[in-house]
Amino acid sequence: MTVRPQLDLELRGIRKRYGDFTAVDGVSLQIAKGQFVCLLGPSGCGKTTTLRCIAGLEEPDDGDILIGGTEVTRDPPWQRDIAMMFQDFALFPHMTVARQVGFGLEMLKKPRAEIAKRVSEVLAAFEIGALADRKPASLSGGQRQRVALARAMITEPRILLLDEPIGALDYSLRETVMLELKLLQQRTGISFIWVTHDQNEAFSLGDLVVVMNHARIEQQGPAAEILQKPRTAFVASFVQGNNVFRGRVVGTSGDGLVQVETTAGRFLVPREGAPLPFTGEDVSFSVRAEQITDLPSEQQPNRLAARCTAVEYFGAVRRHIFERSDGEVLKYDQFGAQAGRIVPGQTVQLGWAVEDSVLHRAAPA
Repeated sequence: MTVRPQLDLELRGIRKRYGDFTAVDGVSLQIAKGQFVCLLGPSGCGKTTTLRCIAGLEEPDDGDILIGGTEVTRDPPWQRDIAMMFQDFALFPHMTVARQVGFGLEMLKKPRAEIAKRVSEVLAAFEIGALADRKPASLSGGQRQRVALARAMITEPRILLLDEPIGALDYSLRETVMLELKLLQQRTGISFIWVTHDQNEAFSLGDLVVVMNHARIEQQGPAAEILQKPRTAFVASFVQGNNVFRGRVVGTSGDGLVQVETTAGRFLVPREGAPLPFTGEDVSFSVRAEQITDLPSEQQPNRLAARCTAVEYFGAVRRHIFERSDGEVLKYDQFGAQAGRIVPGQTVQLGWAVEDSVLHRAAPA
C-alpha cells in the first residue's frame, strides 16, 4: 500500500461570493510540507481572497480547507497553526521590537521566561537584537520587514501566509530580502504561501507557482513549466516575454504537428499534451521572445517579416519591439553582451523552431 505524505494545506472547491460578485470560484489546491507557493495574478483575480480564506479572515461559501490533514474551514485564525504577514507589516506603534516579536507567545499564554528566551533567540536569528528597545517609527522599511517576519515566525506555524510582503520596500532592497526569505523558508521547512502580482518574485521564489485569473486557477506548476509551457492564452499573455498568436487550424499531421493560419502567416505548432484540434478550430499558441532569432536557418521554419519600433534594455537583456504585418506587437530578446544588429525602423526576417511553439488549451470553463 502506498502511503501518501501528509499535506500542509488542501483546498477543495473553495468559493467565496460578495453579493453577485464571485471572488473565488472553485479553487482546489494541494500544498506539500515545506513548499514555497506563490499565488500570482492580476489585481482582482482572487488571490488575496483565497489567502484570507486560508487564514480564517474570510469564510468560504462552499468548499473545504484542510491544514495538516485536519479540516479547519470554520475554525478561527488562532486555531489554524498559521501566521500571516501583511504588506504594511501591521506593527503596533506603541510596542518595542522585543515586545512586538513576543506578542504571539503572549497571546498563547506562554510562561514569561520561555517568552524572553524565545524572543532573544529570534531577535538574534533575524539579526535585529540591537533594535530590541526601539519602536517602529524609528526603523527603516527593511528593519520593519524583519521585525514583522520575526513576529510571524516565533510561534513556529505550520504555514506562513504573506500578502505582498515586500511591496512597500525600495526596489534595491527587494532582491536582498527575497534571497533572505527563500533561505529562511528552506532552513525552517515551514510552508510559505506568498501572494504577489510581481512575476519576478513568483518565479524567483516559488517551488509552485499558481496563476489565477477571474477567480479561478488557470495553471499551476514549477516556475519553469509556467514560463516555458503556458497552457492557456491568458497565461501566455500574462507572463512576460511570450508572443501570442491567434488563428485557426488548417491542417494536422501524423507526427503531432498542427498548421495554424494567423493574420501574420501560417505556422507549424507541436500538439504535445494538448488535445488534437480539428480543422477549422480557433486556437492560439505562443513562442518566447528569447526563442526567436533574426538569422533563421532551416531549423527555424516558422518565419515572418516585422518592423522594429523600439529597442529596450532590461538588465542583461536587450529587447526588440516589432510590429507584425497584422499590427500586433512581437518581442525578440537577445543577451546584451551580443552585438546589436537591429535598429528602430528596420524590417527584419524573424524565425523560430517548430518545437519552440506552445499550443494552448482552452481556458477553464
